[in-house]
Amino acid sequence: MITIKKIICPVDFSELSRKSLQYANEFAKLSGGEVFLVGVIENDPTINYSHGLDAERAEAEKKLALLIDEEQMAGIVSDYVIYEGFAEECIIDYAKRKEADVIVMGSHGRRGLKRMILGSVAEHVVRRAPCPVLIVKENEHEFIK
Repeated sequence: MITIKKIICPVDFSELSRKSLQYANEFAKLSGGEVFLVGVIENDPTINYSHGLDAERAEAEKKLALLIDEEQMAGIVSDYVIYEGFAEECIIDYAKRKEADVIVMGSHGRRGLKRMILGSVAEHVVRRAPCPVLIVKENEHEFIK
């Protein structure tokens, strides 16, 4: 029997991440599990930023709270965190800390040259995650309504 109790869902506020959140929500309802949201303010942690990352963090926290309300997940989302750093590293770290059963995330976020140089966050997470990863694609066969 598969037990899914701790579901990590990275959120970047795109439509695809909202769709991933819907999948995480449904899995949590079916299994009696909890969803843990992770947002990332991407920056290089080796550089000292003095241009208001605190403001970005506060804005991301407001957006997460609004998203939780909009998706009617107040009783399902157990926790959320806003990291600063490289998205793939932050997602993997949070999954390890929470001892996640699964990560549910969108298939893409970066576009164009940035993706070619840095690679796909989803690809990095799939390769290094401490648990299974469900990748939600933009145009796919839907199994939630």
